[in-house]
Amino acid sequence: MSLIQPHNPAAGAERHYGDRQEFMTESTPANMHFHVVSGGARLFKSLPDGRRQIIGFASRGDVLPAYPCTHYHYSAEAMHTLRVACVPAPYLRHLHETSPGACAASLHTARQLLIGLHGRLLMLGRQTARERLAAFLIGQGTRMGQDALWPVDPAISRADMADFLGLTTETVSRLLSAFHREKLISRQRRAIHILDLDRLRAIVAHSG
Repeated sequence: MSLIQPHNPAAGAERHYGDRQEFMTESTPANMHFHVVSGGARLFKSLPDGRRQIIGFASRGDVLPAYPCTHYHYSAEAMHTLRVACVPAPYLRHLHETSPGACAASLHTARQLLIGLHGRLLMLGRQTARERLAAFLIGQGTRMGQDALWPVDPAISRADMADFLGLTTETVSRLLSAFHREKLISRQRRAIHILDLDRLRAIVAHSG
């Protein structure tokens, strides 16, 4: 998920959260924005029957939520250890009122979120399991830009991937093993490293 950064992430206090500790709750007043300093977060929506659906992940540099709002539209919890700078909502609103750059960044973020939503609809409606996982790995591996590959956050479990992609944990594990055998990725402990980005992109290109 592509999110903007405030111009001064140190505008609020820094907080630390442990594994699965929720720090942002859906439908509660959005009094604070959270700039991820280190670690990662799991983003999810609560369903009427008590279940929840993972809708994305946040990592270093992301801001939750990325745009001014009155209430949080989703919940967020830490994956392992998480460190965030808490940015008061009035400060972010002030940036948007006084800085054309901040407004432009928010518009860019809204555009990226919309593009991401369209991609997710395509993924769930048309892509095979193999194509979904390849697209997910590409998104995670290039989240900091196209010029460098980053490992997939080891805090993202196989079950997390399965929930986000609409697959079973067994299917994700089987496909990761296949990608490893095909030398598309390498696995070091729980971290996943992309070895052949072009071939992964070729897999996704066959979707639709």
